[in-house]
Amino acid sequence: MQTETKLTRQLMPTGISIKLTTAALLVCCLGCSGGGDEVKLAPVSGVVTMDGKPLADVVVIFSPDKGNPSSGRTDSAGKYTLIFKENAKGALLGPHRISIITGGPVPTQNSDDDGGISQTLPIETFRGENDGVAAIKLPKDTFKKDAIPERYNTKSELKKEVVDGKNSFDFALTSK
Repeated sequence: MQTETKLTRQLMPTGISIKLTTAALLVCCLGCSGGGDEVKLAPVSGVVTMDGKPLADVVVIFSPDKGNPSSGRTDSAGKYTLIFKENAKGALLGPHRISIITGGPVPTQNSDDDGGISQTLPIETFRGENDGVAAIKLPKDTFKKDAIPERYNTKSELKKEVVDGKNSFDFALTSK
């Protein structure tokens, strides 16, 4: 019995230190987990118009100096709400450059169609002149210029500051 008591006394401090070390590691891991994925977002919404009329099916993109952009598509009334990623609504806090681009109508998906590919870009193929290699003939105006002027998208002059709390930014674009 005395041998068990000495053995118990010798193992007890080691058992406690293992438990304390494990508990400390667990607290550190739980305290640090998810730190890189959590960001501070604020809700952003508004209305986009062109020459006083609502713009439907355009994409509004808020690009921060650092971090991922947020975007939203306008409805038939020109209203948009930004999505950061997946189901997280809003945009990162801080300054953003805004781009507004034509998004086109959202294609409808049917189980027996091709995913809208043929409706999006109808393609005619014809026999090319280069040793019988087939070539693609694209429909006229396939790559037509965006109806939204460059100063609102590729050369955007739009900037906004997203602050904590609700943000409402309306964009009154002009075609001229």
